[in-house]
Amino acid sequence: SGVHTMIQYELEAITEAAIELVKDQPYAIKCEYDEELKKCVVKEWGEGVTPPSDSDLDAKKAEKLAQITYTKNRELEYPNWGAQLDYIYHNGIDKWKTDIVDPVKAKYPKPS
Repeated sequence: SGVHTMIQYELEAITEAAIELVKDQPYAIKCEYDEELKKCVVKEWGEGVTPPSDSDLDAKKAEKLAQITYTKNRELEYPNWGAQLDYIYHNGIDKWKTDIVDPVKAKYPKPS
């Protein structure tokens, strides 16, 4: 379902954000979805790890979530590789770019 997918994206985003923010420390990060808070949280950072501020973690998580959502949405929107190669074979690269690639890029622009 869409909610389950968004939780997976959020979990991936907070995990990547947490690791990036403490990568110079010997981390042992554990992230999970908190049913009470209705959001993904870092449950454990690892012994002796100085966690980042909530605002730094939230900002980095938002950045990662935008990137993950953009990437996953584009992946789901494109036809499979076989169909794309068949389209290129019958219509050429330029028509493939115009008819298949450009609409997906327009629908899901790269986050800044």
